[in-house]
Amino acid sequence: MGKGIIAIVVLLLAGCTAGNEMQQPEHAAADHHQVDFAKHIEGSTLMFTEKGLFGVEMVIPDTKLKTGVNSLDLIVHDRAHADIEGATVTITPWMPEMGHGAFSSPEVTEKGGGLYSVGNIIMVMGGHWELRVAIKKDDLEDRVVFDFPFIRSGEPYEYIRVKTPAGYDAVIGTKNPLEELEYEMVDTAEGPVKVFQLTIKDLGFEIFPGKPMRGWGFNGKIPGPTLRVTEGDRIRIIVKNETEDGEHTLHVHGQAKPVTMDGVPFLGQKPIRKGESYTYEFTVTNIGTSWYHCHVDSAHHVDMGMYGAFIVEPKKEKLAYDREYIMLLDEWPTAHVHVHQAAEPAAGHDEHGVMTLHGDSPPMHDSGTIKKKKRDWYPETYPARREVYDGFSINGRAFPFTEPVIVKKGDKVRIRFINAGYQQHFMHTHSHRFTVVARDGSYVDEPQQVDTINVGPGQRVDVVFDADNPGTWPFHCHRLDHITNEHAYPGGMLTFIHYEE
Repeated sequence: MGKGIIAIVVLLLAGCTAGNEMQQPEHAAADHHQVDFAKHIEGSTLMFTEKGLFGVEMVIPDTKLKTGVNSLDLIVHDRAHADIEGATVTITPWMPEMGHGAFSSPEVTEKGGGLYSVGNIIMVMGGHWELRVAIKKDDLEDRVVFDFPFIRSGEPYEYIRVKTPAGYDAVIGTKNPLEELEYEMVDTAEGPVKVFQLTIKDLGFEIFPGKPMRGWGFNGKIPGPTLRVTEGDRIRIIVKNETEDGEHTLHVHGQAKPVTMDGVPFLGQKPIRKGESYTYEFTVTNIGTSWYHCHVDSAHHVDMGMYGAFIVEPKKEKLAYDREYIMLLDEWPTAHVHVHQAAEPAAGHDEHGVMTLHGDSPPMHDSGTIKKKKRDWYPETYPARREVYDGFSINGRAFPFTEPVIVKKGDKVRIRFINAGYQQHFMHTHSHRFTVVARDGSYVDEPQQVDTINVGPGQRVDVVFDADNPGTWPFHCHRLDHITNEHAYPGGMLTFIHYEE
């Protein structure tokens, strides 16, 4: 996060398209909670240009864009809230991660009264898109970026379906495997070192059908890739920050290491700024299931998806199992508001903030008009936050995007639960029993059989179960409001144990 004063920006929304950036103009109404631009189009999204010269409304048919050819309408206002006619309006579709846009120019037609219709907006593939709108009127020129974290392709979802004894063709999830990061072995004077490369990037993804989200991901993934090492390894993790506005670190949870390798900002290191890198190196001593995450403004950055599994295999494993699954548990504010520092504060004004809205409406947010201020007991102050969690995920996705646990009769299956969120989750399966074999990376002295296991924030619990009851069985958090999407059942932290032939 940058330094300076952040003020909460006005959000004037009606049926907002997901993932738009909201910018406060340099000149606005005295009350930052009121902007009296006339709204000409029901369901439009209002944004201000970078210099605050224009207000721009956008409305999209059916509230969604798609791959292929799209159209939309814009209304342009001036500072006095009057409609702008006779302006030159250009719109450029752009994929920031790919560094390119569409292959043909959109067509802009002025309709009068400040209305400009835009056609032939071609999005060639699914993913993160921006619509960059430039406006020129006489000697005034300004621009604004509408951000769309995840544009879906026209392809249907690849659901995994099974025929149930009740006669239904039921969806039990999708394929959503965690990626395991490969390392490079480097010889040094102190011995061999396993080198991992992690790059932090802005990322758009879909948490459940029709719900695009914006986050920060390691190597383009939420969760980040799994790092798997062996007890006693010397490892080196090179972290590069390629996000647009965040400062970050990497903390490997549950490992002993020098303080300069622990990832706590202002204690062992300075936060990693955009374009910078930091190298973490230590010898792995603690075995078992753990995880890594950002430690800058942790309640915010981990909420943005900055975490991944860190698995340390013992030199001699005492547990026997046939299959392994890792489940990172988390909760999400699907209407998440991301507040950060404006790039160029206006002269004579407090530095305004920029908000990225991830959803249809902002959640309750207790920062209000609270500004960042210097404290004599910590170098950086972060805006107050209170999220409304209405999305619950296993490995970054909510049902039906969760991945089922596929087994065969007779398998012994190990599941590594990691709670990367801030709420307790009570994982339960039907018609099977777990044997708890490890907690926070350490083997338990007396394995315990349960059918529901509580995993608290930051905790890890390893269980083993015998696949001895063929069928398709629900497997979910038993805080039942956690198996919903936007408070509607079914969804969230729900998956299935499914026996294959």
